[in-house]
Amino acid sequence: MSLIPRPFIGLRLRFMAVAVLLTLGTTAVWGIWTWRREQALYSQTLAREGEMLVSIMAIPIINALLYEELGIIREGGLLDNFVGDIMANSQLHPLYAIVLDQNGRVLAHNRFSEFGTIYNDPLTRAALAADGFTQRLLLQDGQRISDLAMPLAIAGKRWGCLRVGVSLEPMFRELDRLAWQILFFAGVFSFCALGVFFLIGNRLSHPLAHLAREMESVGDKGGECRPKKFRQDEIGQLQRSFCAMLERLRKSEEERQSSLLRMLENERLATVGKIASGVAHEVNNPLAGIQGALYFIDQKGGEEVGRYTGVVQQGIERIRRIVGQLLDLSRPATMDLETVDSRVFFEDLTLFASLALKARKVHLRAEDRTPPMVLCLDRDKIHQVILNLALNAADAVSMGGTVQMYAEVEAGRYRVVVHDDGPGIAPEIREQIFEPFFTTKAAGSGSGMGLAISRGIAESHGGTLTVESTPGDGCSFILSLNCQAERESYGI
Repeated sequence: MSLIPRPFIGLRLRFMAVAVLLTLGTTAVWGIWTWRREQALYSQTLAREGEMLVSIMAIPIINALLYEELGIIREGGLLDNFVGDIMANSQLHPLYAIVLDQNGRVLAHNRFSEFGTIYNDPLTRAALAADGFTQRLLLQDGQRISDLAMPLAIAGKRWGCLRVGVSLEPMFRELDRLAWQILFFAGVFSFCALGVFFLIGNRLSHPLAHLAREMESVGDKGGECRPKKFRQDEIGQLQRSFCAMLERLRKSEEERQSSLLRMLENERLATVGKIASGVAHEVNNPLAGIQGALYFIDQKGGEEVGRYTGVVQQGIERIRRIVGQLLDLSRPATMDLETVDSRVFFEDLTLFASLALKARKVHLRAEDRTPPMVLCLDRDKIHQVILNLALNAADAVSMGGTVQMYAEVEAGRYRVVVHDDGPGIAPEIREQIFEPFFTTKAAGSGSGMGLAISRGIAESHGGTLTVESTPGDGCSFILSLNCQAERESYGI
């Protein structure tokens, strides 16, 4: 099932959208701030140079008007010359220059037709009433103009004012050019930032997309997690958590499968038990009659008859033993639990196993690797399990071979390992060896019930009986028990 049920806005797209918006916002703020700063600088420069111009030109105009009033000189076009000098200024781009008397009458103008005209507009009245330099912004014939005015006065004596109109269009053309430069730079910067953010977003989202594909393919891969490399960041932590989760799921699935197989085996054993109970009753009665008849035949027959009746008697005993083992396998295990010292327990195991293997000309090498501890178990039944494992190991090695047996503690459990250096067990039959009646021995050499009964005894103790084997490199049977089992855990 796909983990993406519907279209969605990806993390990379959202990251890029936020990054681009932040870039555009930052660039816009920077551009507006730069443009306004340049506008303020242009305005300040224009005002400063304009004030300097009208202040400087006001001095000779005042002198000319003063000398004319005193009769020292006649004005005779001096004011027009001063106006011409103002209009010749190429830095400020003046549009007009006007010399007005105190009544607003034009004394000099860059347009001679305006001579003698009386200006009574608010701008003129404000300029005539001012005590110092003034600046006004106005729009005339579609042009933005800065009107600069300086009163013509000295020592309280006023002759009028000087007005100069400076065009602001060159300044705004420079500001427009600056605005286009800012837009171009912002566009290039945003495009480069978009590329950088795309690479960063792709680098951030790629491991997440890979992890998402891993999650989707968990079912197909059986819960495997094999990243090429763990990142050293939050995404790497997510990878580790995901792999840890898969490992837990894998172990849970293995435990579930093991429990399912165990349940099926228990059901099968229960069925076998029911059949065995009926078969035991039906078989034991005829066997008793046959055994009695054999006794009389043996008593009345000769030596040759006795030899044949002995063979029949052995067959009857084998049938009785198999039926008994079937009944043992089908009955609920009853245990006589007791607390034992692990060292004493292992010494007893070693003694029983060495005596059994000595008769088969097989040497036992035993080693107790555990610290002193207390075990709670049914001593006789565990002896039965270990003895069965030791005899099987002896069958796997040649005469004069060696069987190893050692005890250890691993993961909080007491383990007894019986190892032989025989041919090992093929992988395809490794789990079958614990099934009833399954045996690899020659016909008549084994009933195939020993390992099934041994595993049942181990599980009745809350433990396990497992096998590890590599063909050609021997075999190890491992009995694992709780280190300190409590009697209450077994209901006694």
